[in-house]
Amino acid sequence: MSNGVVMFGLNGTARIISNKSNLYIDYIKMAVANAILIKKYMKNNSVCLLTDKKGKNHLEKINGTQYFDHVIIQNIVYDGVGPNTNLQVNTRAMRMGTDTIRLPWQNQSRPDAYRLSPYDKTILLDSDYFVFDNTLDSLFDTDCDILCGANVEEVGQQENLIDYYRLHHQTIKMYWATVLYFTKSYEADLLFKIVAMVKKSWIYYGKLYKFESSRTYRNDFAVSVAIHMLNGRNETKDYALPYKIMCLADKHIMTSNTGIVFRQKNQNWIGSSVPKQNIHVMNKQSAMELAERVCNG
Repeated sequence: MSNGVVMFGLNGTARIISNKSNLYIDYIKMAVANAILIKKYMKNNSVCLLTDKKGKNHLEKINGTQYFDHVIIQNIVYDGVGPNTNLQVNTRAMRMGTDTIRLPWQNQSRPDAYRLSPYDKTILLDSDYFVFDNTLDSLFDTDCDILCGANVEEVGQQENLIDYYRLHHQTIKMYWATVLYFTKSYEADLLFKIVAMVKKSWIYYGKLYKFESSRTYRNDFAVSVAIHMLNGRNETKDYALPYKIMCLADKHIMTSNTGIVFRQKNQNWIGSSVPKQNIHVMNKQSAMELAERVCNG
């Protein structure tokens, strides 16, 4: 029985211009940094990168191939989904501290994870969910075929994240695809088939589940709908991870592996620290700086 972690690495060297400076969001480098951390902290530390030819070339350029047990190249069709897209790419608005930027978002291959994973038991991980402990190892010992992030908490304790509890206040609970555990099973296969169906009919499901204000395809929403449908269109906690996903909100800044600077409600900036733990870094500038620190030792 093989266990492992799968990450997507696409759009490896996107160039984003903010109000103050140029920022390069490199998901390949984030994945490399996370692979280094996974090898260090986890027992089940086989890592697979799913990328395209451009990503593979960039991976070789930064000497990152050595950190992966599998590198699988996809022939990806970038068919934008939703009214805020074009035929090539989704786009997404994102805060970076005090700035707001819009960037390409190559998130459309996630439904292929079940088919492409080389493992019997897989943790599908966002590359910006950085691993600093062995908590994820426990998932491989469960009897569940699907587990997903149902509860989140902001490390700065300045954001209640209420907008992430449900797809809409009148509809279903949101599951975060940031961490998604699955086995090679009928149930997990069906989950990913439903996710693909939701992606293909994004506008329809947006109206049905009242997230039509989300103008780009989001895996969190598609997975949430799929879990709802798997359970006979009833809410359930059966697929919830046994712990919270800790995250750094995108308006806050991570200055080290444990140091953060966050903006209070009165707009003042103050510093703090957090225990070394797994953390989803939503501020992509901080994620890139963290990846650089890890890769440079």
